Amino acid sequence: MLWRESANRNMASITVITNLNAVAGRIRSSFELLKNKEYLLRPLAIETIPLMKERIHERGQASDGSQIGEYANSYMRQREKAGRGESRKIIVALTSQLEQDWSVQATPKGYGIGFNNQFNVQKMRWVEEQKGKIIANLSAGEKEYINERLQELVEGAINPQ
Repeated sequence: MLWRESANRNMASITVITNLNAVAGRIRSSFELLKNKEYLLRPLAIETIPLMKERIHERGQASDGSQIGEYANSYMRQREKAGRGESRKIIVALTSQLEQDWSVQATPKGYGIGFNNQFNVQKMRWVEEQKGKIIANLSAGEKEYINERLQELVEGAINPQ
């Protein structure tokens, strides 16, 4: 903002020159960016998939953080033949098909995380029903990550470098 005093000695006046139009334009651009599902929601979904895969297919945890369960002796022989290790911890993975099918899914409101293959949707639902656990929903840690990352993206839109 600049202040200029009038050169006319008979009158006292001040002229104010601002960059208000430029500032308003940047604010409008920030709001437009924040409304853009590609800027906010798609990256959050993309970045959350590895967190979910690690929780489910490595640590064997349901959405509430509890263990999904343990494999039965009969199924352990099949897992060992498939080279899936000796751990009895259920990680909902035998052929890797399910863990490799997680993907970002467009929704009417933005983006979500799901499976491309309907058979994998059915497999996950079956495991949830059999174990009485919600597995494919976000965990508290995943939600916390999303909230922190969302704040970063909003800050980046409001205060671009």
